[in-house]
Amino acid sequence: MIITNKNGFVLPLVLVVVALMAAGAGYALTRGMAELQANVHNQDYQLSILTGKNALAILQAELEKDVNYSGTNGKQTDENGGFYEIRVFKTADHLRYVEVKSEYRDYQKNFSGAIELQPDLTARPGGQIIKFNWKMLGGV
Repeated sequence: MIITNKNGFVLPLVLVVVALMAAGAGYALTRGMAELQANVHNQDYQLSILTGKNALAILQAELEKDVNYSGTNGKQTDENGGFYEIRVFKTADHLRYVEVKSEYRDYQKNFSGAIELQPDLTARPGGQIIKFNWKMLGGV
């Protein structure tokens, strides 16, 4: 017996094709959103590092103006929207140990370093930084 009635065959086929296309589009959107979220987290992480580097530059400028600079009193706002805190410890007349903490949204980074100064005798209390060794501490 041969079936020759093909009425209603196209509609189920179209529904299956539309369902497969909707599933593919949903998968692509989900992957795209996950990728976007990962990029936002990476940008925030990079901005926390940038905030710390900006704080290190501020530290250098302040120490060249005044060799007795002791750091910030609490958190300061950075131009990119993050926060930083600088602490300077005098280990000798010409040596300083520094700690910098930076924050941007959920990310925090710590930096430490040693600075060797040469006091500027003509423009007290300023000085010149001879050597500045710093490193970023910790993981992600």
